[in-house]
Amino acid sequence: MQKEKSLRVERLKKRAKYCCCRYCGGELNVRQIVFHTYAEARIELYCDQCQKIEYGVEKEAYMSAKAFVEATQFNHFPDLEDNEQRLQMNIAKVCNMTSWQMRYLGLTNESGFTVPVHVNEYGMEQCTTVEDDRLEQLLEEADQWMSQLSQQED
Repeated sequence: MQKEKSLRVERLKKRAKYCCCRYCGGELNVRQIVFHTYAEARIELYCDQCQKIEYGVEKEAYMSAKAFVEATQFNHFPDLEDNEQRLQMNIAKVCNMTSWQMRYLGLTNESGFTVPVHVNEYGMEQCTTVEDDRLEQLLEEADQWMSQLSQQED
């Protein structure tokens, strides 16, 4: 029993190094939490900023979820007041979905990522939105540019 407990604590310590809170992105700490209804103490990951027991999510997954929510204005909780807490809840919701997908695809396991991760710094704010009435003109300009480029190579 004691050996199982120490293995769990070691896993939590390792997880705290590569994970963060899915609500605020803050650091997770291994804490002994005493529940008043139980006589024995439990050891859990804890976010000091949110003051919550939190198992966490890989830091890269949190950054991705936060960027997604901010870029797309994703809102899973339309009935709640628009505030910081709702933003955090939306990021946590996307973290849950992202984490599930990564685990399902075998990209993560109990030790974190199973493959090297390369965060794409290209953000949504760098994208260009093209209106339908300008699309034809831009496609023609792209064709002309490609023609000029191929002529220069000959």
